[in-house]
Amino acid sequence: MKTIDIRLTDNETKVLRSLIGKKFESFLYDSFNIVNSSSQAAQINIEGSVYYIYSFTEPLDYFGKIDDVSVWTWESERYPVVDKKRFSEQPVQKIINNIILVQENRRLYKGKEQLYDFWHTRAIIFDFGKYQLSFEKLIWYSEDILFQGGRDPADHLAKIDDFVHSDWDKGLKAKCSREKVYLA
Repeated sequence: MKTIDIRLTDNETKVLRSLIGKKFESFLYDSFNIVNSSSQAAQINIEGSVYYIYSFTEPLDYFGKIDDVSVWTWESERYPVVDKKRFSEQPVQKIINNIILVQENRRLYKGKEQLYDFWHTRAIIFDFGKYQLSFEKLIWYSEDILFQGGRDPADHLAKIDDFVHSDWDKGLKAKCSREKVYLA
């Protein structure tokens, strides 16, 4: 079985956990792109500190073929790609009560034998009490970061059935599940 794990690292998760209780001031997104998404980077301003969600593709084994797969990172380093953007700013001005990571596990089987165990972070959700703001990796190969706010945005993430019912070769069966990891 081949295992691929591109979830946020333990260190990135530790940094996110340290933000609970702080004020999420605003986020900046690539206004050139589709409404409510940002390409490759989103800037997050939390209580005087600046963080970035980066989404860059890397060639990885994606269920039997080498393909570009979007890999997310949470960083404080400003990469040159940010300087080329025409960001728009969205104010938030809310205290972070919790941060929820939506971790997705994609598995591929041939008969009873599991061929692949693929993990990735599907979304980072900031919980402000009566309101939540999510940043989602919409498509496995896309560098776009989708953001949406409201109540329970996890209920509106891309459907796992899209992966399960993909056009798999005869004899292959896909399964997909998600878990929410609460950092508070």
